[in-house]
Amino acid sequence: MSCCRRHMYPMHTAYVQYHSPNMIKQLVKKIALMIAISALTAHWSCAFVLHHHNHESTTNLHASFLESVGGDGTIIWQMQRDECDEWLDQVLIERSIDKPSIFSVASSVVESYMSNYANVSRPLLRRVPNCEDYSSDDLFQPLFGVCSKSNAVDLVSSTMFTRSSKKNRKRTNLKMSVAYRGLDFCGWEDQRHELYRNSNNSSSTDNVEHPLPSVQGTLADILGPAIGNAANTKPIEIKVSGRTDRGVSAIGQVCRVRTWKDIPDVEAYVQELVNRKATDSNLGLRITNVEKAGHDFHPSFGASSRSYVYLIDLEDSDGDNKMLRITRNLLPSLDRMLRELEGKELDYFALSHGKVKTETTLCTLYHSKASIVECIDDGVDHKRQALCFELVGNRFLRRMVRLIVGTALREAYRGGGDDALLRILTSKDRRERSRAAPPDGLMFVRADM
Repeated sequence: MSCCRRHMYPMHTAYVQYHSPNMIKQLVKKIALMIAISALTAHWSCAFVLHHHNHESTTNLHASFLESVGGDGTIIWQMQRDECDEWLDQVLIERSIDKPSIFSVASSVVESYMSNYANVSRPLLRRVPNCEDYSSDDLFQPLFGVCSKSNAVDLVSSTMFTRSSKKNRKRTNLKMSVAYRGLDFCGWEDQRHELYRNSNNSSSTDNVEHPLPSVQGTLADILGPAIGNAANTKPIEIKVSGRTDRGVSAIGQVCRVRTWKDIPDVEAYVQELVNRKATDSNLGLRITNVEKAGHDFHPSFGASSRSYVYLIDLEDSDGDNKMLRITRNLLPSLDRMLRELEGKELDYFALSHGKVKTETTLCTLYHSKASIVECIDDGVDHKRQALCFELVGNRFLRRMVRLIVGTALREAYRGGGDDALLRILTSKDRRERSRAAPPDGLMFVRADM
């Protein structure tokens, strides 16, 4: 037995040494072949990818694809397209500039609220007959009812305030309600990354790379010198309930800012300061309310729900091009599809955009419906009406609302069943969705804590 063992290992070692070079060569050949096949497959796939530039260059597409590739080569989104997607492009997403705007009601609501938030005694929108559902109106205040108060105060220079001693220093948390016109900003988040690398102070107007300022950056520029720490080179920290993309408006965004300065009537001071500076800069930004909050208050982690509406003007169904308009005929199908999502924890990966940066893509919509509303304007005989998408949920993924709106419209036009959106969510396949609706009609209404 010992003799066999002495001969066993030398023979095994010699066998491996003799065959290893050949095995390695074969392995290398196999890997090279697999790489060549993958490259060839990718090359063939590119022939079937439609790079969509404008609706004039598109035709009726069947089993074709539209995709967007990020700077690192990652496919951000990809989808299958057909004639229903072409319809959506023409009536909503890539609507010709020579046609009347279909977001006039959304724009009017934002402008009216920012101009009269302190004195509004009646709703901004009214539900039309046959669409009355007053039980949900409190979820969308102040759209269907406004209770506001005025916090006016004379603006006083910030130099009169001094910091408390370190021993007695007390931090004050301020909860701010903010309204802004989306077209004036590149979105909520401050994109000036150099500020977060301890750069010198710079204002929004100094940044030539971003022609539009951000809401967060504008607030930081105004409030930083007044209530921030002068020794800190970083901008003042402002937390928010929901970050909005470029072009998305808000009438009830909730923010938090902190200060260690002893400022008498700090709530009124902050509101007056921001509103005056924004008016002087001709920016659609208003602080509608400021109040002190507890030290544990956080507008994002503490929010139990967030409310959005998406408004699209309804067009007269008369005329020759009835198929190229969004009319009230789509409402019943839209409402049924949206109500199928209500009260269910679902994976909204298929109706989200970009890389997933959150721990989960599960979301719950507490309220999901479509209705018809009309804009309340003094001196206007014919009330402008709009198709209103109402969504209230515990959380929303990136572009989730706009993708729900676009996909729901496409499926309603196609004649899809009541479970059309549910089936797309269940598939977890982003190719099944439509393009996102434009940001112009989207509005952040409120966040409940």
